[in-house]
Amino acid sequence: MEIKTKDLWQSAYVLAEGGSLKQAELGERSKGEVFFVLDGSAVEELARQFRSGQALCNVSRLKASMSHLKEVMFETLRNNR
Repeated sequence: MEIKTKDLWQSAYVLAEGGSLKQAELGERSKGEVFFVLDGSAVEELARQFRSGQALCNVSRLKASMSHLKEVMFETLRNNR
């Protein structure tokens, strides 16, 4: 399964809970918009839990995932200017 989202917090949660980052890509409408493509067997369920407010995870893993995604996001933006 795979999801595509520009929500940085949702992406960090999915990564922290076992999803993997397949790629990051610029949005078609705006050069300043980065989408994360995440895959794994439970990514759709994790995304649903996040949207519904039922998301629970280890804060240390969430912080590490957030830091990683920010690095990827800024690298993607720099490389596509």
